[in-house]
Amino acid sequence: MTFDFKNLRILSFSAHPDDEIGGAGGFLLAAKNGGALLKLSLVIDPSEERPDASANEEKNIRLTEFKKVAELLSADSSYLGIARYPEVELTNIFPLIKEIRDFKPDLVLTPSDEEYHPDHRVVAALAKEAIWHAGRSAFPTLGRPYKAKTLLMYEADKPMSQVGFLYDISAVMEEKKKLINLYESQTARKNLADAMEGLNRFRGIMYKGGEYAEAFKTQEFFYG
Repeated sequence: MTFDFKNLRILSFSAHPDDEIGGAGGFLLAAKNGGALLKLSLVIDPSEERPDASANEEKNIRLTEFKKVAELLSADSSYLGIARYPEVELTNIFPLIKEIRDFKPDLVLTPSDEEYHPDHRVVAALAKEAIWHAGRSAFPTLGRPYKAKTLLMYEADKPMSQVGFLYDISAVMEEKKKLINLYESQTARKNLADAMEGLNRFRGIMYKGGEYAEAFKTQEFFYG
């Protein structure tokens, strides 16, 4: 699948800081280099008590890392702050509707709905509902209706069983590794760069998608 990135508007909804780079960092880099307009939206509050950090310290560290990555991608960024392990209900869908109506994306990115982490799966579900509701003549306080057409879901913590297409990221793999390593709070706990590189190399070699490739599946939205 090929994309003309010039002036393409791409909105990424991630559950946690680092999801967007681990799963779609190569695609985002290629989009940036091709002249796309990017926005990274962090959906869920990253507060979580750790052995080496309080919940508030963890939140501040991860938000700082997220903003730095967005800046290096020349992307706008936003933080929605929905509580961890959210339900798929309107109060949680509303902030995503507003993001879609304000930014008016051509493509929306989320983690796959096959993910292990429940936050990843819920963000995919929230985004699907938000895309549909954003195109309806409803909820006027959230902005004017906007009909986003395409959702791309990526692999974050689990390989997808049903892949829609592979995107060759060989040319930007080294840049992608540099971006994931900016999430120092996470890479200190596990070697995300090696895990990410291994999956991307497997996808590229086994399915002839380049030396390195990212996997996506697509959902199109139709409105009456």
